[in-house]
Amino acid sequence: MSFEWRTDEDEGWPEEVTAEETAVTPQSFLRRRWRFLLVSLLGLLAVWLVVQWQIDQRVAETTATIENEILATHNFVLQTAVSQDESLFHANLSGRNPDWTELQKTLLNQGLLLNRPMLGWEHQASANRLTPADVTFELDPDLQGAALSYPQVYASQTGAQVTETVVLQQTAVYRKGTSRWLYAPPDDDFWGNWITQQGDYLTLAFTERDNEVATVLAIQLDRLLGQMCTEMADMNCGPDFQVHLRFDTDPQSLLALNEIETMLKAGLQLELPTPTLIGLPTDEASAEALYRAYGVQLFTAVLAHQIDYDCCRHQLFFRALRDYQLAQLGLQPWPLTPAMYRQMLDNGFDGDVTRHWTRRWEEAPPQFLQVWVIEDPDPIWQQVYMLVEFLAAEETAVSPTQMMRLMDRNSYDAWLAGLVPSHKRPTLEDRFLLYINNQIIPGQQAEPPIPLPNGHITLVCQNYTDRPTSHVYSYDLAQKTWTERFRDMFTNAYFSTRDGEHFIVSEYDFVDGTSEWEISLATDEEIILLEKARSPGENEYWLDYSLIDEDAQYFIRYEYFGGETDIRLLPLACVDGSCPAVQLDGYPLFSPDKALFLIESAPGEMINVDSSVPFQLLQNLYLMTPDGAVRQSLGQGSDPFWLTNTVYGYVRLGDDGWELVTAVVNQNQPRYLLSQADLLAAMPADARPDGLFVTSVAANPANAQEILLQIRNDAVANQSGPDVPSYLFKVTLTDDLAGVNEVKLLRQDFFSGIFGFWRDGRTIIYGEYGFEYLDVNWQMLNPETGQTERSFQSLVSLAGTQDGQWLVQVTDSYLLLRALAYDYQYFIPHSFQDCQWAVLSAAE
Repeated sequence: MSFEWRTDEDEGWPEEVTAEETAVTPQSFLRRRWRFLLVSLLGLLAVWLVVQWQIDQRVAETTATIENEILATHNFVLQTAVSQDESLFHANLSGRNPDWTELQKTLLNQGLLLNRPMLGWEHQASANRLTPADVTFELDPDLQGAALSYPQVYASQTGAQVTETVVLQQTAVYRKGTSRWLYAPPDDDFWGNWITQQGDYLTLAFTERDNEVATVLAIQLDRLLGQMCTEMADMNCGPDFQVHLRFDTDPQSLLALNEIETMLKAGLQLELPTPTLIGLPTDEASAEALYRAYGVQLFTAVLAHQIDYDCCRHQLFFRALRDYQLAQLGLQPWPLTPAMYRQMLDNGFDGDVTRHWTRRWEEAPPQFLQVWVIEDPDPIWQQVYMLVEFLAAEETAVSPTQMMRLMDRNSYDAWLAGLVPSHKRPTLEDRFLLYINNQIIPGQQAEPPIPLPNGHITLVCQNYTDRPTSHVYSYDLAQKTWTERFRDMFTNAYFSTRDGEHFIVSEYDFVDGTSEWEISLATDEEIILLEKARSPGENEYWLDYSLIDEDAQYFIRYEYFGGETDIRLLPLACVDGSCPAVQLDGYPLFSPDKALFLIESAPGEMINVDSSVPFQLLQNLYLMTPDGAVRQSLGQGSDPFWLTNTVYGYVRLGDDGWELVTAVVNQNQPRYLLSQADLLAAMPADARPDGLFVTSVAANPANAQEILLQIRNDAVANQSGPDVPSYLFKVTLTDDLAGVNEVKLLRQDFFSGIFGFWRDGRTIIYGEYGFEYLDVNWQMLNPETGQTERSFQSLVSLAGTQDGQWLVQVTDSYLLLRALAYDYQYFIPHSFQDCQWAVLSAAE
């Protein structure tokens, strides 16, 4: 038996298996082909994406560059707009449309490129430049032009002394110039097509660009016209009433709107700048401000048309009546405040507004119809607004619309007669003034915070109707009645008084070239003849008597003849001649108890006008008793004052210039207080003048340790008038009144009038003479800060109670009895003109 041995290696691999693994099938080929194509497509896509990314990057970089260039140019244009620099502004203007270019320069020069005063908006310029995050760009496809929207802040008045700040989007167009971007007019397709929207009362035409804002405004303004026609009496809209308004895209419309007469003559077909030109709203507040701006313009035009207004007569009255009705509709708050009523009485308003009836537009700024932007130092518009409010609220049943129609009357009185047929000017004005007072407090029904003083208020007034003569009127505070005293008892008489009980009566006449005087002392009980006199010869002669203190214990006889004066002091108790008169060299300054007085008189010898010593310091000072028994020389000086019954002070010449001193009666040894060096040390270093000089001293009647110094720059010490700089210092003395605890500069201004402490010592009074010598603009100052706490106009004779709780302000039409510490005033009407003197006489 035989075997053929074979191993696995001898067998080898089966052929069919090898053949199957090396063969290429159709499915495998296709799979490889698709794999190749996919890779190729992915490669192409990657290449395309890279290219596209590079393109986008290049576009983004180009766009950013363009936007940055435009923004830089626009920031510069904004700076030139704020500064109104026409040359720099013009350098950045496109010249493709010369008319548009000139219009932009006009807007710049009139401050209207950004500002909108005709709408009551004041542009608030920002010190910060716009950033890319602030603006929105619309680039043209060819990158040769762009429009950008940017925010601007505006302040508008939403009520009397209430300011609202709103943000509006402004729009500017730029085009590429040869070397830079230029501020340019928009292309025709910028605005888009015109759209018309019709409502019940308004048809509004606007462009596609402002479609969103204009659509809302159309509804709001149509509703406003509906209110006018249905809620306002005598508007007379009629069934065919329809207003046609077009939102104009021409910037010329901004100039037209800034003209006063544009809206007053527009009628029922009018054009206003489109919102893009005015500013687009950014939120609800700015949208409301935009509506009010358009609403006021639309209301003004329609109202002027409906009343057939003859533009432009009685403009102040038209504006006041228009604004009264705007307030009724809630479109604009009424601008008057209690502070304005108070200031009106403080200023002495007499209730007569006749002088404002014919005021012309030329006397007012272009934005006169916007009450909010009027800066009126004299509250003229406030007077007319108060009158309109008073008439509409309390005096007439005539509607405000009809009141406007009646303005076709030629005179103010004829207009009033149409409103209040039975009116009489003086009584109507009295009621008007009482109405003003009642807007400050609840009027005469309000209980005073402290009891009214007992006694009476006395006025001495002039009457120039037939002949110059004085009249004396007395108001009884208990009975609340006026009476005339000494009626028909004297001829050509002039009265003067200090206490309201004793009167010096000077009857003067000029007969055959000779002056004649008859002077009497009058009270309600008796009349005592003091003296009769005639001017002797042809020499100048004058005779005068006057009471010199509020206690009426003494009076002065003054006589001038041939260049010489004779001054004598007489006690009131000796008018019968039972005691001799005391001859004086000047007017006496009494101590508080009237036991002593100081006299300041001119030196007897000639003074060298070139002397370096101020003339004031060369006056002779004397200490005297009223009977003349004591006459003690105090040397030379000026500005004497009393601190107590036994301590006085004055300014004298020291070793280093002037110095302020005090002294004690019976010792009369000067005690140094201060000099100009001490005052200069109390001033800021950068505000110190080369030298200071005292022009007046006033002591506090309630606190002997306090005095006021009125100081001038040494260079202008002898000048007077409203333009002379002055300083007010308060000096606090030591307990013994022989030294200084504190020197304080209260204020620095231009002042040359009256000053001192009020009677209670808690307020400083500070008065400047007005146009009339006896009219004074008074200020009440805080004694610690020198700041003005209240101001008013009154007579130079500031009357009040001895305790200082009450003060009397006098005007030609009323008195205000003021309780200063309580900010209260009691209104007392009168009809006396040209009052020169007032006294408050409190009964015991």
